[in-house]
Amino acid sequence: MTTKFSGILTLLLAFIVQISFAQQKTISGTVTDDIDLPLPGVNIIVKGTNTGTQSDFDGNYSINAEVGQTLVFSYLGFTTQEVAITPATNTVNLKLQPDAAELDAVVVTGYTRRNQTVQTSAVVAISAEEINQLTPTTSIDNLLQGKAAGVQVTAANGKPGQGAFVRIRGMGSLVAGASSPLYIVDGAPIREQDLASIANEDIENITILKDAAVTAQYGSRGANGVVVITTKSGKRNTEGTVRFSSRYGVISKTKDNFRMMNAEQKMQYEAELFALGVVAAGSRPGVTTEPGSPERQFLLDNANDWQDVLLKDGIVQSNNVSFSGGAENMDYFFSVGHDRNTGIIDNIDGFERLNTRLNLNFDAKEWLSVSANVGYSRSTSDEPRDRNNVQNPFRAMYIYNAYEPEFQLDENGNPELDENGDPIYNPTHQGFSIRGALLSEPENTITNVMLASVNTTVKFTDNFTYTFGTAINHVNYRRESYSKPGGILQNLIGDPNFPGLKTDNGTQRLDMTLSNRLNYSLNSESGHNLNVLGLFEYNFNENNFYRVTSRGFPSALLTTQVNAAEVTIGTTNRNRLTLVSYGLFADYNYKERYLATASVRTDGSSNFGKGNEFGTFYSASLGWNIAKEDFFAVDAVNDLKLRASYGTVGNRNGINRYAPQDLVAFGAYPGGSATIPSNVGNPELQWETTETTNIGLELNMFNNRLRTVFDYFKRNTTDLLFTIPTADEAGVGGIGGNLGEIENSGFEISLQGDIIRKNSFTWTVGGNAGIMENKIIELPDGEDIIPNAFNILYREGEALNQHYLLQYAGVDPNTGAPLYFGEDGGTYRFEDLPESESDNRVLTGKSSIPEVEGGFFTNLSYKGIGLRADFIFKAGNYINNFNRAAIETDGVSPNGNHHVGAFNYWQQPGDTNVLPSPIYRTEVQASDRFLEKGDFIRMRNIVLSYNFPSALLERSPLNSLRVYVQGQNLLTFTEFFGDPEVGISSGETIDFVNTVAPGEATLFSYPQTKSFQVGIDVSF
Repeated sequence: MTTKFSGILTLLLAFIVQISFAQQKTISGTVTDDIDLPLPGVNIIVKGTNTGTQSDFDGNYSINAEVGQTLVFSYLGFTTQEVAITPATNTVNLKLQPDAAELDAVVVTGYTRRNQTVQTSAVVAISAEEINQLTPTTSIDNLLQGKAAGVQVTAANGKPGQGAFVRIRGMGSLVAGASSPLYIVDGAPIREQDLASIANEDIENITILKDAAVTAQYGSRGANGVVVITTKSGKRNTEGTVRFSSRYGVISKTKDNFRMMNAEQKMQYEAELFALGVVAAGSRPGVTTEPGSPERQFLLDNANDWQDVLLKDGIVQSNNVSFSGGAENMDYFFSVGHDRNTGIIDNIDGFERLNTRLNLNFDAKEWLSVSANVGYSRSTSDEPRDRNNVQNPFRAMYIYNAYEPEFQLDENGNPELDENGDPIYNPTHQGFSIRGALLSEPENTITNVMLASVNTTVKFTDNFTYTFGTAINHVNYRRESYSKPGGILQNLIGDPNFPGLKTDNGTQRLDMTLSNRLNYSLNSESGHNLNVLGLFEYNFNENNFYRVTSRGFPSALLTTQVNAAEVTIGTTNRNRLTLVSYGLFADYNYKERYLATASVRTDGSSNFGKGNEFGTFYSASLGWNIAKEDFFAVDAVNDLKLRASYGTVGNRNGINRYAPQDLVAFGAYPGGSATIPSNVGNPELQWETTETTNIGLELNMFNNRLRTVFDYFKRNTTDLLFTIPTADEAGVGGIGGNLGEIENSGFEISLQGDIIRKNSFTWTVGGNAGIMENKIIELPDGEDIIPNAFNILYREGEALNQHYLLQYAGVDPNTGAPLYFGEDGGTYRFEDLPESESDNRVLTGKSSIPEVEGGFFTNLSYKGIGLRADFIFKAGNYINNFNRAAIETDGVSPNGNHHVGAFNYWQQPGDTNVLPSPIYRTEVQASDRFLEKGDFIRMRNIVLSYNFPSALLERSPLNSLRVYVQGQNLLTFTEFFGDPEVGISSGETIDFVNTVAPGEATLFSYPQTKSFQVGIDVSF
């Protein structure tokens, strides 16, 4: 009986199992959009389970499901659709329909997310998909170049890890650093210098907020625009996805559009100068050696190219792996990355970064959700100094003569050796070998950045929520500069009794923000949609500095301060800055047809005097989407939106944190210590305020194939913060004050269209341009602000950042003398110029700020093959080309090398289009002779890629596979002498932080680089 029962049970179980297997099947198909283009990345999940997948590049997918279950297809910007599985279901080909309510939902504005259809302000969003197509960079502000109209982006220089100058709608202030936008990463403010801590692969979206309708939500910190960076998160109800990306490439200096003299040419030039009476050339080999002599032949045989000696082809490489996914109540994203850019200087390691990130979102209760975003990076760099002196290798590679060898040579042309058997470096005509100094004067920086934000949201009702957020940005920076005993610099200026010199300096920075947000939202069936947000926020910022210098090291291998004989400098410092804020923001729309927003925010800052701590800033905007009206029956038009906004924002940057207070410093005095006045306080110091007006038009046509945005803006900044010069008797350089008004205005246009949009072939082109004017409306008492180091002068009624120079009138064709314009308009030799209070200098009408700037691109895709090229352009700016002046000296500096164009000097009456005769070298003066237009068009990025189709991957564990070849800065079109993309003139002469406006002058900064890279992106 038992045996019989067991047999029946076995048959029954086998039947049940057979039925179960019969009910589970593999469903496959293709997902397309409303015009039959494949949709990659569509989420397909089995409803009520954790089973899910994504469509590949061609829109194909495959998933296991059981009869009776339901597949859910979802994709951002499209209506979610569900399909039930029946016994006959084997293939599901689905066409998703656009959902206007979901389009552009990733646009992050202020403290909320809004879709573009109800947006009433000038906002530009750059998605992760587009970021992946752009040239990878170690500082993400470089990615913004050419991506948004009205956003002026200039690469600071080619130094690995270096950032860019970003100016949104012009200069909002006249003090250094005060025109930079506010950067926010997942709710945490970050300095622009620290953007190199964020990996490109971690970014989901970059949103640029341009007008006061949204920037006013950030109050005093949003005066110059806001860049909101959102990092990636996982997707709920999806299986875990592993993504690996890797790239490798080589970089080199961009090629000069001029030629330097070789050894033979330079010696010929020296002989010509001496024959003309330039006595200083008499000690040069072109005069001291005879053509064809053994001495000259020795120099020619051992000549070199100093760019080849000092530079190298560098390496760029990046590896990143991420894990993401989610269940019903949570999602996660975790990544680890490594980036390396060796730079182009030989014997230098360059920039290296390790980074990791964990983003986690989960629902602890039905009414309680928590999100945590934590990112950490550690970067190192050993790039050399690029100040304008003998320690700058980028100056040396032009100034050193080709006949000057790297090492001191014996009569056989072999390097001479020191007592240790090492080659002795040739000091060159500069008396300093930068080649040797790169080894004996190492400098290293180490930067650790922690970015973390935690937000907890309590849902009281369907309409009311409360969010408490904490955001922390902690930076630990350390710089070590070591001049080794017996090194190049020590042999020149060191103390033999205390060999070696070491300086350690660093900063601990903490920026903490606590925010409380109470949100009410209403979405009625009648079409009324309202969102109101109340804000209370507190921000605390603290900097702790230290600097220690010691001398006297027993060995070049001992580099820590404890090994030194004595400490010569030891200082510490600390400063703090706080901000407390209250805000109320409201957004309203009726059926996405009539739109309105309003905001008011009050900020109180600790760096203003008593009674002036608080400033109130507000904004309002209106929008009308005419295409949503019933009477508008133009099928070709998808959206036609008019919008207008007005608002005020404040600024507190660019002044001392304790500017309202009288401060003293401490120093030595015979018999003891003494206090020294270091700051004369100004208790009347108040907020710098910017008023912005914006009128915009958005037009989408032909099923969104043609997309256009047009904006006109006007920005007026009043009560400018500035250090006002004081009399010498005051004992301090100046007093912080509010001194005037400036205005920026302009037009912006963006245009993008799908030329071809077919199932297997798409071609999209687009571009943007910003046309801008600026003017100084008012200065104190109408007086000029004295010229800075690069002869930039501010004058009431004139454009910003104009060059203030003596005007060069060319060469006298009869004598070869350089001529200059006098204040009366006449032309004179310098020694004959009439006396003038301004030294005959004038505002040239030529500014360092471009009149037009933008970018354009073309993007083709055919059956998985992609080709994209991005270009940037600038026009209307002028650059004082000191680099050219240094290698075209008219005989003033015959010791250094020159470019071959220096031969084109005046030689006989009637010569035109020539350089001045060297016999007048004492009359060569600083003028606008080397003031050149900085117009250029540059191919910033080109990438050829291939996405493997799913048919090739279906038998592998891979979900997607993309390979690509990429180039950067391969083509430049310009008439500028040298590289026209000028940010920092010289990294230590005027550094990145202390630059008011980029591109004033060239001064041998780290050059731009070009690169070729290959890469792979794979997920499984």
